[in-house]
Amino acid sequence: MGQSKTCTLAGWQQLNLLTDFSLFDFTLTPILRVFARVLVSLTRPPGSEVHSRIEQSRGFRLAQISDCHLSARADTPYRGLSADAGLAAVVKAVATWQPDALMLTGDLSEDGSEASYQRLAELIEPLNAPVCALPGNHDVPELMQQYFPQGPYESPYFQQAGDWKVVLLNSARPGRIDGCIDNGDLLRVNQYLAGDGPALLALHHQPMAIGSPWIDKYRLEQPEGLMNSVADHPQIKAVVWGHVHQAFAAQIGSARFMSAPSTAANSLPASAKFTLDPAGPAFRWLELFADGRMNSGILHAPTKGLRLTRQHQPQHQVNDDARKGHR
Repeated sequence: MGQSKTCTLAGWQQLNLLTDFSLFDFTLTPILRVFARVLVSLTRPPGSEVHSRIEQSRGFRLAQISDCHLSARADTPYRGLSADAGLAAVVKAVATWQPDALMLTGDLSEDGSEASYQRLAELIEPLNAPVCALPGNHDVPELMQQYFPQGPYESPYFQQAGDWKVVLLNSARPGRIDGCIDNGDLLRVNQYLAGDGPALLALHHQPMAIGSPWIDKYRLEQPEGLMNSVADHPQIKAVVWGHVHQAFAAQIGSARFMSAPSTAANSLPASAKFTLDPAGPAFRWLELFADGRMNSGILHAPTKGLRLTRQHQPQHQVNDDARKGHR
């Protein structure tokens, strides 16, 4: 019943502050300043260079990984594909982007098994990045929490990501495919967002129709509460989710509404039924800047060895939401 060994976002924040020489550089001579920086670099644990990547020239890099659908047995196919191989390929793509943190947005498991969560934790461990996670309709929160403890299991989960506030919501309910959010959770979110600073909300279910009937019938029930919270808080710059197995983006007021594709199998957009997208597994990347700006896009992983059921040759590519607003 072990937990993921990846460090938490809170741990990243603490370590970043401890190694931020901008707080006292002015007190050191040039020679001592160089010596101090070398000393810190030598005493950091292996892989901790991830914690010093935040620079003024770039934002906080958050990788959204979703709908992995791993089963208890690694050789169990998902829609004719290897879910494990898909996630492994995505992890390699994520590594090239060098994220500061990972956000897992539900349906991590296909069968809610402990073995699936343990294997997922092992597959993403080489990224050496802090992890937060929220459950989807396929997940068993009690087991998932053992491996990914940072999440909205009892109530909304609040976390700082650089200068951004990140809010994770649990929209999954036992025995249901569609989603809902309690009014009490929305009240807590509204109270948390009373202060300043840009914010991002994450959940599993889509709060709006995306133009794909096969999954739109299982969207967030009564999304008005969430949408009202977004409208009442212009500092909310992004609302992201999983569940839909495709990329989607739309702008409403000051907020961008975006989905993440699956690491297992995705559907072509605007399809009445699930129709396998030959582009293969992917993740959404988000770069969050202190002034509230945000860049985002989709990075696809190579699909060699994933047992695609269609005869196409997908390519490693970045999709900067070219489909935005097409629905």
